[in-house]
Amino acid sequence: MFLESIASEGTNVIDVGRNIGVTTAAIAKKVGKRGRVYSFEPVPEYFDILKKNLSANKLENAEAFQLAVSDRVGRIDFYQKGGSSGIIVEKGAKKFKANTTTIDRFLNDQKIERIDLINMDCEGSELLVLKGAKESLQKNKVKIFCEIHHNSLRHLGQSVQRVVQYLQKLGYEVHSVSLDDLSMRSDFGNAEYIYARN
Repeated sequence: MFLESIASEGTNVIDVGRNIGVTTAAIAKKVGKRGRVYSFEPVPEYFDILKKNLSANKLENAEAFQLAVSDRVGRIDFYQKGGSSGIIVEKGAKKFKANTTTIDRFLNDQKIERIDLINMDCEGSELLVLKGAKESLQKNKVKIFCEIHHNSLRHLGQSVQRVVQYLQKLGYEVHSVSLDDLSMRSDFGNAEYIYARN
């Protein structure tokens, strides 16, 4: 898995949109006792399973937070349908209020001085999450691995190009990643994932 290849022993990870925690568990095992994983999932039923998965795997270096990550602190309408969720209104979806935080605020509140990797699967909120992490991205040498949801981005008036430009302005080198062969490219039009580092 590409994500595991960019995490190492002692890595501190922010894990956004973690659903039931399969990825969180894998990363926590990779970073070991010297690393920490801070995992975020706002949907109550997913969050409950996430916590159970961390407990069942005896992962004391991973902590789960029932929060959505965005560009501001507050509350937001969130929608859950099938196995996915996000801030985009979808017919037939279950609507609820989610508490939000930003990565910058979270790290400040928790007195976490260093973050090494941000992993995101947030259904169109990619740019919002990154804007709420601006201070942290400038202060730390952070690797970013992000699943890209093109339709969701378009729905919110955004695009993968805007995500890439934002990161580049902060001094990040950004690549499109294919999980088929783990190759990195510079074409973002159909990118499934992006990987960025400074």
